[in-house]
Amino acid sequence: MYKTILLAALAVMSVACGNDNKRLKEKSRMEGEALTGVENNNLAAKAVAMEKDLTRRHRFYQAVKGTYEGTLDTSEGSFKIRITMSPSLAPIIVSRTRQLEEIAADLNNLMMNTKASQWDPGSNLSSVSCIVSDIRPDIEKGEITIAKEGCQNFYSLKILDAGTNASSSELAQMVLKGDILSIQSIEGRIQPATNATIYRFTAFKIEE
Repeated sequence: MYKTILLAALAVMSVACGNDNKRLKEKSRMEGEALTGVENNNLAAKAVAMEKDLTRRHRFYQAVKGTYEGTLDTSEGSFKIRITMSPSLAPIIVSRTRQLEEIAADLNNLMMNTKASQWDPGSNLSSVSCIVSDIRPDIEKGEITIAKEGCQNFYSLKILDAGTNASSSELAQMVLKGDILSIQSIEGRIQPATNATIYRFTAFKIEE
């Protein structure tokens, strides 16, 4: 009789332990799923933030891209100046949530390629050019610097709206919000590598 009772008690204990193990496993599974869900939500939120940043950058690059021409007045006469800017990447539209690595690659690889040329309008053969790739404009201030070892000039550019009194940084914020889709003019300063003289100019977009 005693043995029967003991065996019954052990059986009950075994069932209870089994139930406890099941509950522990279920709790562990649920906690793991909850943790995974939090991590996925964090990654998704980070991806959204990065995509927004990339979109803002694309807006600036697309608004600024194109060819600008103007006149540069010096003590030796007037010269024509042409600035061409071209983004390294074009905006893409996808119907899926992209991986963080994809977005990060675009953020890292989105840069501006530029060519700056000056010439005597009476002789196209007198052109002096400087080609600089992989420039990162200051999209918040609306400023672009073109400089490279071996180039004869240092160029400092600011976006400009001839129809308003807005500063380049104010214009940049309008571009980043999507209020302005294309910048039509820039103002710049040129400093030759051979002296400290600074020349100023305004150039207008002639080609998108």
